[in-house]
Amino acid sequence: MGKVRGFILSHFGSHYLLIFLPFFSILSIVYIIRISILSQTISLDAGEFLTLFGFFLPDILFYTLPLSFIAALTVTLTKLSEDNELIALFSFGMTPTRLLRIFAFPALLFAVLMLILSLHTIPQSTVAYKHFKHKKTAEARLNIVPNRLGQKFGDYIVFLGDKRGQQYRNVVLFATDDKEKRVLISADTAKMEHNNSQFSLTLHQGTGDTFLSDSIASMRYTQLHVYNYAAHTAKAAWFNRGWHDIATNKNDMALFVYNIFLSLSPLLVLGMVVTFSVINPRYQKSRTYLISFGMIVAVYIAASLLRKEGTPLLLLVLSLSFLGMSLMLFSKKAKANF
Repeated sequence: MGKVRGFILSHFGSHYLLIFLPFFSILSIVYIIRISILSQTISLDAGEFLTLFGFFLPDILFYTLPLSFIAALTVTLTKLSEDNELIALFSFGMTPTRLLRIFAFPALLFAVLMLILSLHTIPQSTVAYKHFKHKKTAEARLNIVPNRLGQKFGDYIVFLGDKRGQQYRNVVLFATDDKEKRVLISADTAKMEHNNSQFSLTLHQGTGDTFLSDSIASMRYTQLHVYNYAAHTAKAAWFNRGWHDIATNKNDMALFVYNIFLSLSPLLVLGMVVTFSVINPRYQKSRTYLISFGMIVAVYIAASLLRKEGTPLLLLVLSLSFLGMSLMLFSKKAKANF
């Protein structure tokens, strides 16, 4: 039985790779285009481009894994049936129930992997992506160009003579917001720093002058920090709350049950795929593409319903309906034919 299991699963593995890789490539191109559009508004180097793609990788896997599993299982069983290999195995004692058990463990592994992706990894990567985008957008707004007038950093108008890497040279800041006071700060060098979404301009070796209506105050400094509070925006509460608010937040609850249903889909449709894919080629025609397409459409229609109006009760009803239909069809059709 171990050799038979290995023989069947080796066929499944080869078909899975042939199906998964095109699905993965197509969806990856979609996200690469999305990153390319984003790069038009913020500056990205090669490393940051790859980092962004890494943030989207869990989403890509979450959507390609179940599609590939259903399609690969259908192709595997149909191909083995058409080559009369399953017929030979059935004649030597293989039963539909044993065949179902062979694929039950891979389906369970896929379901567990997708639950981890959808309930843990994807929320974490979403947080990381939004924080990265927020940081880069703020940096883009703070991109001070040498020898250009009218650039602002917080309450200051900034002018700099030269920029070498991350270091600014011959920097002048002028504040005019207060009608009663004017502030002029100059520095030999300066550097932009970022800490917890708050940006500061660290000035080195310079002078500061404050002009009041009746007096002038001057100072010399070796180091001075100028904060841009406008660039500091607290992270949205969603960043940190995770799934803790699903009981009161309908959108989070809908997303939660949607993720669970899609994660369990390999197990829920396993019986139906086996039922319709195992055929006798002498009497039955292959419907590989129709079966794959039908199963995938049925799963995503149910998932879409959960995404809009998802509740734990609806998740339970749809999951039990798919599982019950799957087992009923398998029991009445697959067992009866073989």
